[in-house]
Amino acid sequence: MRRTKPTLLAALPLLCGSALPVGVATALAAEPPRFEVPAGDREPLVLVVYGDTRFTERQEVGNADARRALVDKIASEKPAAILIGGDLVYAGNDPGDYRTYQRETTAWSSERIPVFPALGNHELKGCGLAPEQCLENWWNAFADLSLRPHRWYSVAIGAELLALVLDSDSPLKPGSEQRAWFEQQMSAADGQVKFILILLHYPPVRDPFFPRARDEQEIARYLSHRGKTLRSGVLVVGSHVHNYERFARNGVTYLVSGGGGAKPVPAPRLFGEQSHLRTAVNFHYVRLTLWRDRLIGTMVRYEAEKKAGAEAWSEPDWFEIRARN
Repeated sequence: MRRTKPTLLAALPLLCGSALPVGVATALAAEPPRFEVPAGDREPLVLVVYGDTRFTERQEVGNADARRALVDKIASEKPAAILIGGDLVYAGNDPGDYRTYQRETTAWSSERIPVFPALGNHELKGCGLAPEQCLENWWNAFADLSLRPHRWYSVAIGAELLALVLDSDSPLKPGSEQRAWFEQQMSAADGQVKFILILLHYPPVRDPFFPRARDEQEIARYLSHRGKTLRSGVLVVGSHVHNYERFARNGVTYLVSGGGGAKPVPAPRLFGEQSHLRTAVNFHYVRLTLWRDRLIGTMVRYEAEKKAGAEAWSEPDWFEIRARN
């Protein structure tokens, strides 16, 4: 376990080799924790990010075959970390959905790949205006992170990438607790941090066909003023929309990555969408490859109709973000 700030104990999910155990997180209740994933001798460093997996036994709310295929393919990448942008499960009040998640991701746990989840609206589904039990189920499912009582946190992945994992169902407007923490993290990123990944469930930039959900557009507003002056390259990844989209705004790359297994929804691909995909159904994850001063993103798509074999997989979109410092 490593201390990253005088006031903050860092959890250390170790991933320098399969023989090293995942550390147990301990966080001060007064401040969200920062976790550390050492880069070790990995070059390039590979991460995976995606969302809307909807682990559940309810067959009508998603495609379990696609979900499991994506899990196995991700495991074969042997990433340094997996970041999930919310809607991990279908119903947050049902512990059985979290058991489905644990059962179907043994390929990840056996490889000791640390998983860092963001809260989505389905993590709170079934709890109405009293989310405490849903949050308890989420915290218990990720007990090794010891997140309780926090709903947002940060992850330092190697020395060059900082991930800020937000809760887009909590206020993000100026003056809110989460916004103050977010701005402090952005300002404090030192010169070594070449890239900042902002992960939240509701995508701040997406086709306007899909209405705004909560305060997620506050992130885009903040970055519209700060994006070009930040010392780090910035990637923002949201989910919620069960498809894939890519946008660029004010020097910042925005992704929608919601193809983890939930029932697909169409994407009109208007208003500056840059992937120009022609496929309506896009089960996928995003591979992030860090080469020192370059962060390369690749959309890895699964064709559910083809079921298995190399022909079921393609990489129809990619992008590159260059370091600024």
